[in-house]
Amino acid sequence: MAIALYVHLPSLSGKDIKKILLEEVLSIGSLEDDALFQWVGVISDSDSYIYVTDNMDYSLKKFDDQGNLIKKTGQKGKGPGEFLAPRYLGISNEFLYVTDQFKSKIQVFDKNLNYSRSLPISMPVSDLKVLSDDKIAVTTISMSKTGRIFIFNSKGKIKRELLYSDKKSPLMMDNVNFDFDVQGNLYVVYNYQDKIEKFDPEGRKIWTKKLLNIKKIKREKVGPFTLPTKFVYKDVALDSSGNLFILGGGFSKNPSCDVYVLTPEGTHLTTFTLPDSSHCIYVDGNDFLYSRINEGVTLRKFKIKYVYE
Repeated sequence: MAIALYVHLPSLSGKDIKKILLEEVLSIGSLEDDALFQWVGVISDSDSYIYVTDNMDYSLKKFDDQGNLIKKTGQKGKGPGEFLAPRYLGISNEFLYVTDQFKSKIQVFDKNLNYSRSLPISMPVSDLKVLSDDKIAVTTISMSKTGRIFIFNSKGKIKRELLYSDKKSPLMMDNVNFDFDVQGNLYVVYNYQDKIEKFDPEGRKIWTKKLLNIKKIKREKVGPFTLPTKFVYKDVALDSSGNLFILGGGFSKNPSCDVYVLTPEGTHLTTFTLPDSSHCIYVDGNDFLYSRINEGVTLRKFKIKYVYE
């Protein structure tokens, strides 16, 4: 299946983009099988193997590029290699890094899904990017240390803190998803603010963008806390050219389906719409985009095609 998105875009590489095509190349899992129950995190390696965390059966799964299940590991539990609520995935040349919503640690597996070790993290992890086996970047949910990204080493010790916000904001309002480009520039998208920002490798802010012109975010009382109730942006990923793909949330015209594409300079190229709502997007090194349908039962893989005039 190919989805043609006809748009008028700025010039890239001396040519004008006429349209963008998303061509579906793979679908894993369906309502008729048990390949996936509710996948949460996804990542792929240089050999095109696909790894997912499955929340419903407490597992980490490995698929080949044809969608065949190669191996599955994990069960419900608190021990090494076990999960309570597996979430985000990171990858290096040798290892996989897996977060768990209810564990204050990142579990490390080799690419054959054998448990290797755990990194102690004192706070719940809200996003994860592995830069190398000695540089693991995370954001956390914290009442005190907000507005920062922590860089951990291979032993779980904090090597560096990147401050992206020094304002004292209400609880959760500084939550972000983030990514790094190959030059080490940092991109953050705020989950509950209409704000997208770029920082250089030294932590200096380069630009700030707003796409939706949202004036005010509604917040409601949840137990003892007052929290925002609707996502502005849900995820961010970079393609091989450094373009940003930002998944919109509840304020978008098509909630959890609209994807905003920006250049590394912050220019808005276009917005396209996924076939179904997704909690996240992931773009691999070969410019394949991954999203979900059927509330996590199905993982879909698309080839991103830029068509030039």
